[in-house]
Amino acid sequence: MIPAASSPDTRERLLHSAIEVFAEAGYAGGTIRDICGRAKANLAAVHYYFGDKRGLYTAIFAQVSTLFSERRARYLPAAAPPEARLRAYIQAALEEILDGEGGMGRSAQLSAIYLAEMAHPSEALDQIVDLHIKRNNDELLDIVALLLAAPASDRLVQDAAAGVSAQILRFFFARPLISRLNPDQPPPGQRLDEVVERVWQFSLGGILALRPPIATAATPARD
Repeated sequence: MIPAASSPDTRERLLHSAIEVFAEAGYAGGTIRDICGRAKANLAAVHYYFGDKRGLYTAIFAQVSTLFSERRARYLPAAAPPEARLRAYIQAALEEILDGEGGMGRSAQLSAIYLAEMAHPSEALDQIVDLHIKRNNDELLDIVALLLAAPASDRLVQDAAAGVSAQILRFFFARPLISRLNPDQPPPGQRLDEVVERVWQFSLGGILALRPPIATAATPARD
């Protein structure tokens, strides 16, 4: 039974408030009481929808991962050529970072949560990786593996995939630096299509440059 003062949008309000609180105070410093106060929900609602604080925290990552997967799926089927899948992956990621619901404020809050998690991993990180981050990383590894004609477990594939992710994450984590280093340029969110195209071309070109040369049989000498 749904607790009193809960409704279908209570879950979303709790998530929205949790993003604010965890961005400001981190996982350790964020409290359920503060989150519920901002969401105008009672403590029982957190237990009903998420179980506990850890469940609420991991739900943030689940929501971002699901939206990313849904964006990617809208562009093309998984059976598309790897070049097209790489572009769809980059476009979905950059749209979520630069053009997601809630605008740059939400993106800045999420980047604060991710940065805090990388600097001081919480008790939930293993679960977050296994359930919500690994599936999207595996998708990128599969794309790069096809482009390099190598197993996804190959270090070359993993390093090349890391290069793609690094370009995307720069727009996620380094927005304050980008705006200060390039004050005369429009922000990336205002030229999203251009950024997607350039990251894709750079990534695809770099990956293909790493492809090992195909051995060819020596041509027999003629008399």
